[in-house]
Amino acid sequence: MLLRRLLNMNLELYGKYKEFVEVDMTLKQLVDIGIDEAIDKAVNKAVAKTKTETQNHSQKRFAKAMKAGGEVIDKIIHYTELSHREIMAL
Repeated sequence: MLLRRLLNMNLELYGKYKEFVEVDMTLKQLVDIGIDEAIDKAVNKAVAKTKTETQNHSQKRFAKAMKAGGEVIDKIIHYTELSHREIMAL
């Protein structure tokens, strides 16, 4: 939204210059492409973060069960890939 407002301001200020209008069209195309890519990037980042958080939660639940079952900490570290500190905090 901010980019679009800036583009409109630039058009208002410099729109009477033919050279600017040609450059402005190119900038608008780049901004439109950039916005789509930025949205895709944000969505992908959110999906990856959710997946990581879900996996981490599952690892902690598994580690907690192993710890409660009397498993050796090194074995829990090996199977869950959690740190010693994370396992001790469970």
